[in-house]
Amino acid sequence: MHKEIIQLLHEKRLKEAFSKIKEAANTLNNWELKSQIETQQTTYHYMLQYTEMGTQDPQRETIYNQLLCKGYELADKTYFLKDQEKAYGYFADKFRKFAQTPPHTFKEIGFMLEAAKQPSPQTPEEEEQALQNYTLHQNAIDELFNKIWVSTQWGEEDFQEARELFLSSSMATNDKAVMTSAVTLSLLQLFDQRKFLWLFFAYQQGSESAVSQRALAGIALATYFQSDRIRLYPELVSALKLMEDNPSLLKQLHDIQIIFLLSRETEKIDKKMREEIIPQMMRNPQLRNPELKAIEIEDIEDLNPEWQKDMEQMNKQMRELGELQMEGADTYMTAFSQLKTFSFFQEAAHWFYLFSLKVPDLYRIYKGKTFSEKSLLGLMISSPAFCDSDKYSFCLATQSLPHDQQTFMRSKLNGEDLIPNDLNLNENLEEQKLNTVQRQYIHNLYRFYKLWRFRQEMHDIFKDKLDFWNNSLLRPLILKGEYHGQIAGYLFSKGYMQEAAILYEALAEKDPAQAEIWQKLGFAYQKNKDYEKAIRAYLQADALKPNHLWTLKQLAQCYKQSGDYAMAVTFYRKVLEADPDNLHLLMQTGQCLTALKNYPEAIKLFYKVEFLETHPEKARRAIGWCYFMSGKYEDALRIYEKLLALEPPQANDWLNSGHVYLAMGNIPQALSHYRKAQAGCEPGEDFIALFLADKAALESQKVTESQIYLIADILRKE
Repeated sequence: MHKEIIQLLHEKRLKEAFSKIKEAANTLNNWELKSQIETQQTTYHYMLQYTEMGTQDPQRETIYNQLLCKGYELADKTYFLKDQEKAYGYFADKFRKFAQTPPHTFKEIGFMLEAAKQPSPQTPEEEEQALQNYTLHQNAIDELFNKIWVSTQWGEEDFQEARELFLSSSMATNDKAVMTSAVTLSLLQLFDQRKFLWLFFAYQQGSESAVSQRALAGIALATYFQSDRIRLYPELVSALKLMEDNPSLLKQLHDIQIIFLLSRETEKIDKKMREEIIPQMMRNPQLRNPELKAIEIEDIEDLNPEWQKDMEQMNKQMRELGELQMEGADTYMTAFSQLKTFSFFQEAAHWFYLFSLKVPDLYRIYKGKTFSEKSLLGLMISSPAFCDSDKYSFCLATQSLPHDQQTFMRSKLNGEDLIPNDLNLNENLEEQKLNTVQRQYIHNLYRFYKLWRFRQEMHDIFKDKLDFWNNSLLRPLILKGEYHGQIAGYLFSKGYMQEAAILYEALAEKDPAQAEIWQKLGFAYQKNKDYEKAIRAYLQADALKPNHLWTLKQLAQCYKQSGDYAMAVTFYRKVLEADPDNLHLLMQTGQCLTALKNYPEAIKLFYKVEFLETHPEKARRAIGWCYFMSGKYEDALRIYEKLLALEPPQANDWLNSGHVYLAMGNIPQALSHYRKAQAGCEPGEDFIALFLADKAALESQKVTESQIYLIADILRKE
């Protein structure tokens, strides 16, 4: 019924909508909600009466829009409450717990945090007191997180108290960061205009980047997922519009968008680690031997060649991962995914904690212990390469190690390069730090949605494209100025060609004089196999930047793929004028000439390739086929004899030479070659289908249809 009510509100049928909302709410034991619905019904009833009487009211439009917004809010709230009434799990349990025993108010939580403040402990007694205070502080923050996350829409009093708590001196940076994440998650569950405005407030007032960037990410996510609701509130749309005038905010939002896009790569990285890199290392212990890195060149011949091949493949894969890490991709998901079963991670709030050794679970382990900043532990917790969640995993995992290994991890290391300290040597240090904060937070979010024990209760936002520019409210922010081209370029570089094409289309429309934009647009179309559009884009690029070899080559390729072989030959020949010995281009041109049945010209090109190529087998196969299709059977057989002398000969060469004998009327020899082709086929490959695929070619050489099917049946019965 919720969808039915929303549709009524879309159609501005408020009377029916309020009636159905009331009907749905009657099953709930919530007098406050019922009272709110009746109040709105009464207000709307009076509005209808006054309108019928012809009463003039300058505020009517404003009040009507407020009633419409209230209708959406009450419909959402009613069905949110109905869902939680019958749901089970972490979220529903917290919701029902707070319904039965209301949590502390924002003011009370502020007092609790103030009371839990603790100076640096010096003695064992003070350490014990510190642990108690840290525990009280954590309990208060966990309650704050859950209180916000499972709440319905805030009233004005809630909104003001939440603002006051945020500004309170009792709130540490971590507390504000966790609070901001809770508001974001709550907005993704149930839209609330006040929570949305609170994120703007948190961004503006959050002097700490760990807070402001969470608020900005929250604004982007809430706008992306709740745009239908946001459009109902002119003040919210205006707030988003004002962001366009803040260059630093736009830069931050652009970087957040890129990191969310990079999260698409995480599953690919995870799959590569699980299915390729880790099994390869486990399969071949030699690959884990660090001594191999310094092996002498002359000793390479002593290694098993298979190891060397594996090492080269591993090096390539690790280089690819390293490049992704430099971009800010999440390359550590696999390594830490198995370390999220500690009790610390049972609480939802803890997935959003900034890393601190004052968290009770870690304080119990490390209190009274010192460790070097250059130790493995010190390097790990100070490295920007790891998100907060993974740092907690690492530190919690160390408690299960033997005592001597724990001591080693706290001792100074000589090999300090074991842990990467910088992901990107950006000249702008502040910008780099800000980007690190953004990346770490989004990695925390990713782990929460992918690894939390109760993740099935939520919609996984990372299953969505998170293409903020495709949201009409965010598009002016994400694609403003140079960011449009940068987002398009990122998608292009990662192979998301369909999305890239749409952005390049808009760029080409805005700036049609840029040949490079048309080239990239054409290439994106080409990768999407939309060759007609690709040709139009490349022709536009060629008009702006004439005779550019790359463009001409792509035009030739697109014409070939679209079946216009004559135009393909025209453009291939233009490219060959500049690069006459390019074997690939010669073969492509010859193939197009073959398709045009211009066998003499095709043969000339294929012979040139045969002369220049070290391994001329492909050219010879093309020559043999052209001779066959030209009716020059003796010449064809001369070529096929060379191919069949190879060890081992290919099944396709036996097949094609069989065609030549069949066209010559030498049935026994044809069958002999066909049988050898049949024997050389891969298991499960249907030889008869391969044979019949050449039916048109055989008929062009005057082999009758009946003869073709007779040969097929002779071979089939065997």
